[in-house]
Amino acid sequence: MVNTEEKYLLIFDVGTTAVKTIIFNTSGKIIEKTYQEYPTTTPSPGIVEQNPEDWWLASKESVKKALNSSKIEPKTISGIGVTTQRATIAPMDRNGEILHPAMTWMDARSCPSSDAMAQKFPQRNSMTKILWLKDNRPQIFKKAFKFALVDTYMYYKLTGRFVSDFTNSAYGPFDIYGLKWSDEILDEAKIPIEKLPSLVPSGSIIGELSRSTASEIGLKVGIPIVAGGGDQQCSTIGLNATSSGIVKATTGTGTFLDAQLDSPLFDLYDPLTRTFCIPHVIPDKWVFEAVLPGTGLIYRWFRDQFCSNEVQTASSIGIDSYDIINLEAASIQAGSEGLMIIPLFMFAKGLMWGLSFSHTKAHIARAILESTGYGLNFFIEVMNGQNIEVKELRIDGGAAKSRLWSQIQSDITGKPVVLTNVAEDASAFGAAILVSYGIGLRKSISGATKEMVQVVERITPIQENSQIYNQIYPKFAEIFLQMAMEAKI
Repeated sequence: MVNTEEKYLLIFDVGTTAVKTIIFNTSGKIIEKTYQEYPTTTPSPGIVEQNPEDWWLASKESVKKALNSSKIEPKTISGIGVTTQRATIAPMDRNGEILHPAMTWMDARSCPSSDAMAQKFPQRNSMTKILWLKDNRPQIFKKAFKFALVDTYMYYKLTGRFVSDFTNSAYGPFDIYGLKWSDEILDEAKIPIEKLPSLVPSGSIIGELSRSTASEIGLKVGIPIVAGGGDQQCSTIGLNATSSGIVKATTGTGTFLDAQLDSPLFDLYDPLTRTFCIPHVIPDKWVFEAVLPGTGLIYRWFRDQFCSNEVQTASSIGIDSYDIINLEAASIQAGSEGLMIIPLFMFAKGLMWGLSFSHTKAHIARAILESTGYGLNFFIEVMNGQNIEVKELRIDGGAAKSRLWSQIQSDITGKPVVLTNVAEDASAFGAAILVSYGIGLRKSISGATKEMVQVVERITPIQENSQIYNQIYPKFAEIFLQMAMEAKI
């Protein structure tokens, strides 16, 4: 039963495929969680769009469900925060109307001016999308009052303000050292600074829930809206991976490996190591990030294409189909009897290496799980090359729900894998930590993190398995590096 005297924090987690509304109590316990999907359209190759209005419709639906099912009184919501997918952008007019579908982080369209800027300032994907609109939809570019990131759109709907935090804005014409829009990049790109949202630090109060929106979503007027951050930076504090030697690994659609830094190592993107250096949600901290695209998506592809029996059985007995697939994968010895998968399916460079007639569907399932571990080990070596020590992995996402997948990551990397109290929703939990600081419940973000995050399990390497993986890994690294260079990830 809900404690009517307690106060609660409400978080919108606006991801690639859906919005989750999660209500936490002020100690960090999840009280209610609802999930509402929205569509993604691909009208032609390379174009991947979403309608921001779908984000808001899904947000409204999910928050109403959360309030209804939890029986929480709207007056007990003390603060609202947002965490989002990154590098997705849409033009809005002065009245907040959308002028063109949002170009998502997966959108790959380009033009000569965006290509030229990408060469000089690589991986600023929000900026190259603005340049595409400038060249190909000049009337929309001219009419645009603001180019809104996902957080900008959500904050506008909540408060009426066009703002964005540093972690989301970094993929635009942004100075990651000065934490401001870059005069140099703006001048070269010929993008007026007036068309960009105002910048705010994570954890700061942006404004209050407007009267019109409060009525629309069933909450009280005036609730403080606190700036959150990009999903990966938020999950870093949501797992308390904020000390030297502790690195977090999130596996959802892809796998993101993040380490906290005291200062940037380079300007946003290093093409040699294919890694990012981006602002953190913690003041005066940055994040070193490596990305292994499509890891979770590969497992879903495998399920959908080859596991209809498992899906049907799971449905009939009321369990998750992945639980059955994981059991089958667990029946196979470490190393999958020589089968190795290169997880570059998103770039048409995916590879099954060493496949033979002796291998079964269960071997392929285990090899997919192992490919994530090998990829993590590859990027841990990259981090070591940047003098970033990795003593422990804290994981969240789909991998954290599977004991087998967690153990495989520990066995391959040789590092302890740590599970925390909110491993599946660490991004939202990180945003809740920021809200608790922003509204004054905690004196600092770091203090809130230490107080609210708890370790619940520590998984250590099985030495026998590690020995097998140590023999296989060099071949994986050799093939992966070759294929990754061809794919230009």
